[in-house]
Amino acid sequence: MKPDFDAMTRKELRAYILQHRDDGDAIHAMVLKIKADPNTKWYAPEDTDRFPEIYAEHMRLREERRRKEQSDS
Repeated sequence: MKPDFDAMTRKELRAYILQHRDDGDAIHAMVLKIKADPNTKWYAPEDTDRFPEIYAEHMRLREERRRKEQSDS
C-alpha cells in the first residue's frame, strides 16, 4: 500500500521520491504540489541567459530561509 501523498509535505514527498525514483504516482503528486504553490516562480525559455543571476537569487533566498528556521527553533 502506498503512502498518502496528499498528506505529505513537499519535503517528505521529495525524500520519498528520492528513495522510490520509479514511483510515477509520487512524482505526479509532487508536480501537483508544485503547481498548486502560489509562490512557485515560472521562467520562460528566454530566461536561460539569466541562469547565473536566477540561481544566485535562489541560493540567497534559500540561505535566508535556513537562517530563519534556525533562529526560530
